[in-house]
Amino acid sequence: MHECPHCKQNSISSLQKLCSVLFMPATCPNCQRYCYLQYVHGLKALIAWVLLTWVFIGLALQQQMIIYLIGTVPALLYAVDRYMLQAPLRAIIVRR
Repeated sequence: MHECPHCKQNSISSLQKLCSVLFMPATCPNCQRYCYLQYVHGLKALIAWVLLTWVFIGLALQQQMIIYLIGTVPALLYAVDRYMLQAPLRAIIVRR
């Protein structure tokens, strides 16, 4: 669970956080307010994953062993965890 920027409670699930963007924000079950993850964090995760994938492709070509390509899956999980799940959520302030 991740911290809501409004009520400071750990109430946002990882799936809600990963799927939340500015035009489709996550809703906190406690305070019913909206928050989102900035797209920059997704771009950082994508760049890290692509770079790590090319490292594994280079290793596979150098060692002539295709088994190194399995490393792309943990690389994806690492990039998403490092750059998206650990990033702070931004609060959406609704003016009435």
